[in-house]
Amino acid sequence: MSDTPSSTAGGDTKPSDQIHFKFCRECSNLLYPKEDRVNNQLMFTCRTCHVGEPASSHCVYQNHLHSQVGDTAGVTQDVTSDPTVCDPAFCTLCGDILTCQICGHIVNEGLLEHAPPVGDSLESSEVEPRASDPAL
Repeated sequence: MSDTPSSTAGGDTKPSDQIHFKFCRECSNLLYPKEDRVNNQLMFTCRTCHVGEPASSHCVYQNHLHSQVGDTAGVTQDVTSDPTVCDPAFCTLCGDILTCQICGHIVNEGLLEHAPPVGDSLESSEVEPRASDPAL
């Protein structure tokens, strides 16, 4: 098969500096770089059928440190439609966000649950505010 050029971010690279993906002519799988230790030469070899060919370029990896990065920090256009983000529950009388009287945790979706202490049943686990609690 033919060589397929990789995508480049800047577009300012020379054609000789580009890395090309090579594919096996027998099974069309990707060829990976491998050293031929007998001939001390770089080869591209298929991991499936072990067909190999000599490398046309000695560059097998390229890292662009000064590439252009898009301004995407802080862009949250789709957060409003994300079902995993919960809206806090609001009081129907005053409109304030509902919080737990004991720990100050913000209530999500109108549900406020505390785990009962170990060994207690659900019937005997009424939560009373403590006088030493700083949230009071």
